[in-house]
Amino acid sequence: MHKKPELNLRAKALDFLSRRDYSYLELFNKLSNYTDDEIAIRSVLDEMVSKNFLNEERYIEAFINSKSRKFGSKKIRYLLGSKVSNSDLIDDIYNKAEINELQIACQQLIKKYPSPPQDSKERAKYLRFLLNRGFSYEIINQALSQAYEA
Repeated sequence: MHKKPELNLRAKALDFLSRRDYSYLELFNKLSNYTDDEIAIRSVLDEMVSKNFLNEERYIEAFINSKSRKFGSKKIRYLLGSKVSNSDLIDDIYNKAEINELQIACQQLIKKYPSPPQDSKERAKYLRFLLNRGFSYEIINQALSQAYEA
């Protein structure tokens, strides 16, 4: 006897969710590797949402908490944009999170470059580093002026 494909999908979904949180879109993409039946995938995902096994808000909060120690808001929002389709929900949850970007930028700067920039070329290097981490120019300028004050 063959199992119904939906039962296999449900087992796969539970297996994935037992390891870590996923967004709806991420889990949809994972399950679509096992079947082309989009309706079956959506019904399994809707069941996971109704049982609160799959929760977008919880996923976004956990993602923000894990990434906010290294990255600025721009980078975090960009990374989440490929994983979650609801950008308003991302903005709401990010704005509720109490993240001190200036402090994080200063910590990242001192960790990477223990001494202050000696010239404009080195300052530009520090600025590019923080830009790549997703910090805004305003935060970067404040971090460059405050990070090395003792």
